[in-house]
Amino acid sequence: MPAPYPSTVTLTGTPGTHVLFLDLLEVAELRNAHQVVNQAVKHPANPVIPTGRLTEFDSLQAVPWRGTVMWDAEDRIFKAWYMGLAAEDFATMQSRVGYAVSPDGVAWEKPPLGIHEYHGSRANNLVINEPGWMHGPVLKDPAEPDPARRYKLFLAWPAEGLRTIWNAADGVRFRPEPEPCMRWRREADGGWTYLPDPDGVFDVHQVLHDAQDPDPRRRYKCYAQMQQRRGDWRIRKAGLAYGPDPWSWTRSAHNPVLDPDDGEGFQMHYVAVLPWKGYYLMLYEFAWLEPLHGAYVGDVRLAVSRDGEAFRRVQPHQPVMRRGGRGDWDSGFIVTSSDVVVQGDRFWLYYAGASEVWKNWPNENRKGARLGSGNTMPAQTGLATLPLDGFASMESLDGEMPGVITTVPLRGQSPPSALALSVRQTQPGRSWVDVEVVGAGEAARPGYERSACTHVWTDGAALPVRWGARTALPATTDVIRLRFWVYGAARLHGFSFASP
Repeated sequence: MPAPYPSTVTLTGTPGTHVLFLDLLEVAELRNAHQVVNQAVKHPANPVIPTGRLTEFDSLQAVPWRGTVMWDAEDRIFKAWYMGLAAEDFATMQSRVGYAVSPDGVAWEKPPLGIHEYHGSRANNLVINEPGWMHGPVLKDPAEPDPARRYKLFLAWPAEGLRTIWNAADGVRFRPEPEPCMRWRREADGGWTYLPDPDGVFDVHQVLHDAQDPDPRRRYKCYAQMQQRRGDWRIRKAGLAYGPDPWSWTRSAHNPVLDPDDGEGFQMHYVAVLPWKGYYLMLYEFAWLEPLHGAYVGDVRLAVSRDGEAFRRVQPHQPVMRRGGRGDWDSGFIVTSSDVVVQGDRFWLYYAGASEVWKNWPNENRKGARLGSGNTMPAQTGLATLPLDGFASMESLDGEMPGVITTVPLRGQSPPSALALSVRQTQPGRSWVDVEVVGAGEAARPGYERSACTHVWTDGAALPVRWGARTALPATTDVIRLRFWVYGAARLHGFSFASP
């Protein structure tokens, strides 16, 4: 059963505290305002990592499900490890791992690595070409002291029910460790076990080094799909395991941490979690069976957590990434990559996209393959972006009259803190945010009235708030509240406190 989500929080003005409008625990009152999940903007160059030529290992699919895209700050380049599937292997679903790089995250190169032979040639970008292995995410481990193990690729051997780490110093020449890092339970007949067995299939989609968790026993987290049988289906749900290192995993007692049965979704294959400013932002696959063909379709939606274990959906009927329109390359379903990339002033959301192809054709080419969206569709890698903090925002209901958001009580700091806003879609004279400081009653503190506030009508993630010459909150230890006035089309993502 999912862990209970906190119902209240204590709001303090301590410098370094960030509040994002995600679970709204810091909000006491709304007037003419509502929460909106913002839809990421798809890049016009999509698909940014397309399928290869018919003779190449990624001729049918070149996608980051069971894969990772990252910005490598050390090497100053984007890197991707992606699942490649050849058209000739569609019946067996024997995938391979390809490697790609990009200077800007949009124009990608598949470099000829010369490591593995494919069709008699080593002029390819293969990093894993191992029959029977099912690949997973890559972690560039910032805490790994051994340079030869800096990059970790998590591969599964389904026949034995185990997952093993493969290491590389350069991210391309991987070697397996002798002992598995995780196992799942097998039935007496050799088959896999499923939920409610807590030691059932744990198909890892993401592994992260979590620097913001204060507990060193939870420094590493992996998120995975867990499965539960329902008739002819295996219903996928999101699970968590954590540990002090990448080899010692404890599965959460609250698995699954996000369950499609608790909402209106049908499946939840993959999730990506980003530790961000004290929160854990989860992108999850929201999948359903469309009623005309009974085909499997899906998009990507948002959940949030304060501890990485207890998650709450954020406006679950509003996708972060919507599947494309009829005829688009990603019109069938989309699945998030393993990690949200933070670079510059944007969140970079890489995803696998497939079109609406509901059947195998011609029938002679099926060769015993399973029908289903995952193995019948050409699939490629797309990119969508959001501004920093921009997953959700508070907005005016009608985009004209001001929306008003009042926080729960905040005890003032001595010395006082400065206040900054994360806001987008402003326009001078049309769309902006004002802030007033309210005391124990409804009246604003003298000097901190809305009329005294300098309009915040530029975009940014840390814009200072001023009331005339004042740059800090009141110098008091009394209880105060912050009241935000959001005008026009402005989007208020959150606020933070800093030393004045």
